[in-house]
Amino acid sequence: MTKKKMLLIIPVLIMILLVMLLITVLKKCTGNDTYQPEIVENIRVDYSELMKTDERYHYEDQYYSSCFGIDVSTFQGDINWKKVKEDGVEFVFIRIGRRGATTGLIYEDDEFEQNYQGAKENDIKVGVYFFSQAISPAEAKEEAKWVVKHLKGKQIDLPVVYDLEEVYLEDETPRTYNMTGETATENALTFLETIEKNHYEGMLYTSLYWADYYYDMERLNDYPIWYAQYDSDIPELDRPISIWQYSSNGTIEGIEEKTDLNIMFIRKD
Repeated sequence: MTKKKMLLIIPVLIMILLVMLLITVLKKCTGNDTYQPEIVENIRVDYSELMKTDERYHYEDQYYSSCFGIDVSTFQGDINWKKVKEDGVEFVFIRIGRRGATTGLIYEDDEFEQNYQGAKENDIKVGVYFFSQAISPAEAKEEAKWVVKHLKGKQIDLPVVYDLEEVYLEDETPRTYNMTGETATENALTFLETIEKNHYEGMLYTSLYWADYYYDMERLNDYPIWYAQYDSDIPELDRPISIWQYSSNGTIEGIEEKTDLNIMFIRKD
């Protein structure tokens, strides 16, 4: 190769390298590849050390501590996130969407964008949850892909949660009415595996009833558990958990409606 040809090729190679570098930077700015979420893990703490001030639980021992959080959806209305932060809320799980209990259609939560922006602007750690009514693994996978698509360009600090619950309707039968425990477990696994293949952390929301009578918890053992129980002074699920949702009737400054209250157990550094 002549010197003249070399001089012509070098600028082209430099341009190609610059374009590749620009693409890499853009991916880092808009994707989830380099954004490291908080570590959320199942922890077995000594529940006799749980403390309660007013209506809020907190925990502290030699190895573990806790933080206080809420979860919200369109049902909480227009939220003043500055007041929420000032009231001591450290994290929030925001409903990103849901599947209709009778229609089977997927809907974005009406307040998701506003809640996401408000929480992030006030330095509250954010996770999201999807209210599933999937009746097959294929539908659960569809839900997970929908969530991933709607999280594009956003940075969340906490996991994406699979939330399957019974729906009670007066005049109609919900599509999940005859769901078996095997299907419920397969749906949860499919959703969470799809979420993790797309570089997000997955989490399972469950109650004692669902854990005992529907989910095969051994098959779901690799995922953090967000556990709901309001009728006890301690979580009664006989396994480590990440988060305990202990009230659906909490009062939070900046939110007019009653709000779920949560304690997250965290490992000390």
